[in-house]
Amino acid sequence: MTSSSPVRVPSAVQIPELGPALGRVAMPSGPMSGRPFSLDDVRLELATSIFELAADARSWSSAGDREAAVDALNSAAWLGAWEAAVRGAAVYLTALIDERIAAAALESRMPGRRRKRLILNDVERRALASRIGAPGITLTGSLEGLEQQGSRMRQSGVLDREALERWRGALMTTARKIESAWMQLEDAAHAEWNRWTPLVEAGRSWRRPRWLLWLIAAVVLGVAIYVGLVVGGYVRGPAFLESFSRWWWDWWDRLVEPA
Repeated sequence: MTSSSPVRVPSAVQIPELGPALGRVAMPSGPMSGRPFSLDDVRLELATSIFELAADARSWSSAGDREAAVDALNSAAWLGAWEAAVRGAAVYLTALIDERIAAAALESRMPGRRRKRLILNDVERRALASRIGAPGITLTGSLEGLEQQGSRMRQSGVLDREALERWRGALMTTARKIESAWMQLEDAAHAEWNRWTPLVEAGRSWRRPRWLLWLIAAVVLGVAIYVGLVVGGYVRGPAFLESFSRWWWDWWDRLVEPA
């Protein structure tokens, strides 16, 4: 008569290789046609964080601490790695957009104060981070499943194969969901780049108001005419212009009628 009790396995937890399930997160994406920037540095940080979590889990497992091994890869750890990646991508992207806007405004010789008003403010930065981080909502189901399987692992007095395989499967599912969320984040980041293009073009096409140029020209022309009339003796002017007028005509007379 066969027993229905779970098959006992050694207490050491076998941590699966997460790289294949992470897919694009774990390997360079290569040149991306038509995309003006890359988030590879942030992607590398995300992959490194996850691999470090797995390394910690293996260390605890080798030391015989099953609970610590499971906790090292719990849902909070995965979520923390993801949120750090979102923050890093948001900071990098806002810096790129700010530089793009500033360069366009500088090209049109926009005044400094006006240029500063074009730069993203705190509210816009938070909204951008929220939009590119929205794909993280797809992680909810897999993280909940991972937490449930991890709880089962911690509660069992002796590790059984069924609990182990379900937990390992939950880890791989979470890794695949991270890859999917990352690819969506990349798409969202490039959509944000395009979202700010009208503002960039507005900065590049800025010109000083024409009425101000005409006003300056009119003032200069008016002053020139007035000075000419005073110097020519047609109207009376301030004492300094009268003195200049007499000096001018004395100099002119000496020039055209030498003694």
